[in-house]
Amino acid sequence: MQVVLQTPSELVVHDGRWTTAFMGAIFTASGGGFMWLRWTHPTGWSGNGGPWLVYLVGTLFVLAGILIFWFSADRRYVVDRGAHTVSIIVQRLVHRTTALLAFKDIDDVVLEQSMSMSTNMNPNRQSMGTYRVVFMMKDGSRVPWTPYSTNDRVSQERCCAAVRTFGGWAGNPEHQIAPTTPTPAIISHPVATNWGCLAAFLSLFIAVGLGLFSLQVYRVATWKPAPALVISSSVVTVQGDKGNTYKPVVVYSYAYEGSNYTASTVTPISMSAGNGWAQSIASRYRPGSPTTAYVNPAHPNSAYLLRRVSWMPLLFVAFPLFFGVIFSWAIRMQRAQVQLAQEHLVPVVNSV
Repeated sequence: MQVVLQTPSELVVHDGRWTTAFMGAIFTASGGGFMWLRWTHPTGWSGNGGPWLVYLVGTLFVLAGILIFWFSADRRYVVDRGAHTVSIIVQRLVHRTTALLAFKDIDDVVLEQSMSMSTNMNPNRQSMGTYRVVFMMKDGSRVPWTPYSTNDRVSQERCCAAVRTFGGWAGNPEHQIAPTTPTPAIISHPVATNWGCLAAFLSLFIAVGLGLFSLQVYRVATWKPAPALVISSSVVTVQGDKGNTYKPVVVYSYAYEGSNYTASTVTPISMSAGNGWAQSIASRYRPGSPTTAYVNPAHPNSAYLLRRVSWMPLLFVAFPLFFGVIFSWAIRMQRAQVQLAQEHLVPVVNSV
């Protein structure tokens, strides 16, 4: 939400549909993706609900995403100081509506706050809640700008302040409504207080990912080649709490510096993944066929076959960095909202 036009007689605030449309796309992709994975990879799923539960939840997600996308709208709020009117123009996918409000019927423009369920159960807990801009009408009713509330207080409060000033409501003492919500404290917010613990936890994953990636790069660069003979080749199942993964196992013999050895490691570091990946690697090494083993010069009894660097360990780095960026953004938004709450640019009232 932002002010896109301001002239001496007109001010226009625009709220695009892309936020809700993107949310609808995420819901649709998530539900469809889970159903597609269940259909194409029926093994490896755990739980007592059965396959029907995956399809049921996936269908609900898809339907919710379609509804969110269908009802997403492009909204414009046109404040006409010459005509003393406010036009609320809502453009949906298939139809457009316009609501016209007269200045004389509007008492003020305020920010409406909706508290979370956890805050309602525990009044002593600080929470920013969610917000939306509403017109306070002189008959006591409220006309909201949007049918939903979001936690984006920054842009909403700035647009609300611009409309109040432009329309003349901010300068009239009769229109001043005292804020009904206390100023939240940044230090008491869970995102702020737990940031250090979260950063330490995420750094462990980053260290593991970088360590594994560096280890396989070192082994690929320094271990020496030696002729080897494949004895057997198979795929073993690695059982886990959230499903099974698969690992290629190839038994081979090799000679290094006059001594004979036997090993079964295939990749530079121990890895397991999908069944297709494991089968494709195991099929390369047929029993009785010659191949090349890469031997640890310091410990010749250790070797591997597939001289290739996998990017999989970097997933341990990518995901923590992604979540770190998200939480950093959340903290910056939190601090900006606290600063706005302390300045009280516009009145804040509780939702009805």
